[in-house]
Amino acid sequence: MAEITKYLSQADIEVGAKVPNFRLLDMNDNSFTLKDILGKPAVLYFYPLDNSSLCTEEACEFRDVYDELQELDCAVYGISPDDHESHMQFSEKHELPFQLCCDPSEQMMKDYGIWAEFLLNQKEIERFRENFPKFYAQVYDENKIQTVVRSTFLIDKNGLLIRKWVDVRPFGHASSVKDQLNKSFNFEIGF
Repeated sequence: MAEITKYLSQADIEVGAKVPNFRLLDMNDNSFTLKDILGKPAVLYFYPLDNSSLCTEEACEFRDVYDELQELDCAVYGISPDDHESHMQFSEKHELPFQLCCDPSEQMMKDYGIWAEFLLNQKEIERFRENFPKFYAQVYDENKIQTVVRSTFLIDKNGLLIRKWVDVRPFGHASSVKDQLNKSFNFEIGF
């Protein structure tokens, strides 16, 4: 796994604070903002790359707990720098029941404090060169890349941050998010 060398944004959203507004594109290339999703809790999970092994694992885990999140009236949005065509193919291939969203300017990721520089090892560089040429094209200084840090923000119906996970490992993560939502829902925190 690539090593974070430095965060490139100083933003740090505290639990209980209103999350910054954003403008994203959904898989149908429609624009939407924070205002459009207020009214029920939401999971905003950020990931670097459609179809990479860890990003696929994370997406499929959210798919597998999606019905349980829906029972708690919670929306799920996957967000990455990929374009909507890539999202459409990724979603169809893995039968994802939620929207994958594009942050084409990467501004949301910077505003949420999760944009960073990563140091890649030689094996990762070769894998990106062979399997993800668009991602590989962003490598600079021979072994560095700037991209989003795998993170999840759980927000309430008013856009307040309930919990955030930064630099997460995908295995079991979606279940942890679901458990936190259950806990928050049962104690009526922010809902």
